[in-house]
Amino acid sequence: MIKRLQLTGWVLFLLCGIIYLAASIRDRDLLMIAGTVCFILAVLIFLFPGKQG
Repeated sequence: MIKRLQLTGWVLFLLCGIIYLAASIRDRDLLMIAGTVCFILAVLIFLFPGKQG
């Protein structure tokens, strides 16, 4: 149950990042685009942590 809630939270964070990215592209704000891309990459790293040693 906890894992499912955590996954839901990360997916919602990703969705927010995509919405911010779309808005920043529409506004042609390069700083916001760069920040949003970093945010999305960070969320993806948390979603897919890879092999843990």
